[in-house]
Amino acid sequence: MWFFAINENELDDGGKKPLLVEGEKLLLIRQEGGFYAISNKCPHMDCPLSKGSLEGFVIKCPCHDWLFDIRSGEFLNAREIKVPAYGTKVTEGKVYVNMER
Repeated sequence: MWFFAINENELDDGGKKPLLVEGEKLLLIRQEGGFYAISNKCPHMDCPLSKGSLEGFVIKCPCHDWLFDIRSGEFLNAREIKVPAYGTKVTEGKVYVNMER
């Protein structure tokens, strides 16, 4: 099911925004013109990924430097570990997140 997240113009390219959607803490990221939504909690110790640094399509957890691909949620050092990733779409200037994984 799709849920409204933000207006498209609220987030610049390379920006990230923590959101609460349907009770889930998400991190919405705009990178290279696309929108990506992942859980805002690192699976290691629940640190907020929104406080981490973003380089390309990789976000670094601020607590222990774990690296995740924002497109898939995969932890780069062990692909079997993931943060939940959600689909996004833009319709008429509004960004929506699909909460079904």
